[in-house]
Amino acid sequence: MTLCALSPQTIARCVADALHEELVTFPKPGLVSFMDNGSHPDMDADCFLTSIAAITPFFAEMAGAAGENASLSDLQEIGLTAETAMFAATGGRNTHKGAIFCLGLLAAAAGVPEAGPERSLGRIVRERWGRDIPRADALPETSAGIALCRQFHLGGVRAEAAGGFPSVYQYGLPILEAITDREAARVQVFFHLLEHCEDTTVLKRGGLAGRQFACSEARRFLQNGGVKHPQWKETAEDIHREFVRRNLTAGGTADLLAATLFTAKIARLR
Repeated sequence: MTLCALSPQTIARCVADALHEELVTFPKPGLVSFMDNGSHPDMDADCFLTSIAAITPFFAEMAGAAGENASLSDLQEIGLTAETAMFAATGGRNTHKGAIFCLGLLAAAAGVPEAGPERSLGRIVRERWGRDIPRADALPETSAGIALCRQFHLGGVRAEAAGGFPSVYQYGLPILEAITDREAARVQVFFHLLEHCEDTTVLKRGGLAGRQFACSEARRFLQNGGVKHPQWKETAEDIHREFVRRNLTAGGTADLLAATLFTAKIARLR
């Protein structure tokens, strides 16, 4: 039995579906949804839909390249082309740069024909490309994310990817599979990821105080029962409004939510 008998096009459609499902999710503190623009006055749901359409073909390309034993640099080249297409489609707005990185690696893993169903997508990422993903402290400060990781001594999304996306497997998938209400499950996953993952977009907007606030609000929501509480939607919306008031957003958490949704979709197709 092989891990993946899915075509690159099917894998890309799963990525697009996951990104769309992440966009639909609400309340999702500070982030764009079909309900409002969150803390992003320059973006809306239509902008994200345009972006998803523009970048979807490149996930098929990554999956196909991985089937031909692509290196990390090969995947990065495709990812940079996807970013160019994203910026062209959105008028220069960064809607999915983090998602291209995270879901690009996972889509590539889904395109690798590996023996044994026990080999998760995260494990394939870790074993195939993890050693080649550079640490933030080994890179020049060419982005805000790298600078923040170096300033606060964080691993960030690079460490998450190099480790095989442990947050997806520890906090994402088990919670997604345990809650039957799909909308509630996505929100519960989001808050767990928000509490535990190193989201540099929160740091960029709010500094260390903003990150501490985001983590504490996520913890408070979960300790009060999360989506099991009768008024969970009202509580989550209150947190969302406070994020907007503070101009906070959590794009890295949204990327990991989408990664969780994608990984679950692939698992159901096998």
